[in-house]
Amino acid sequence: MQKVVVCKISDEDFGGYNIAVDVGHYRDVSAIAAYVKKMLVHSLRDLSLHCLVSKVENKKFHIHDKNLFQIHQMNNNEILYVCGHC
Repeated sequence: MQKVVVCKISDEDFGGYNIAVDVGHYRDVSAIAAYVKKMLVHSLRDLSLHCLVSKVENKKFHIHDKNLFQIHQMNNNEILYVCGHC
């Protein structure tokens, strides 16, 4: 079953980056956060912002306010925040 949510990074350096993710492909929230991080790295490389790639790779992005069941229950207009602060 396809369930697409908008994931938005909450972070002092990369806050605001967002991407639509089909969360139906993932079995845990850490995998969703890892995918968002991976796509951010790809975006930075596409823009030739290689100096920022290492900064992203050293951050631990995570989702700490929702579990997988709650994510699947989200409305289409809700945003799933991926934290990079902690």
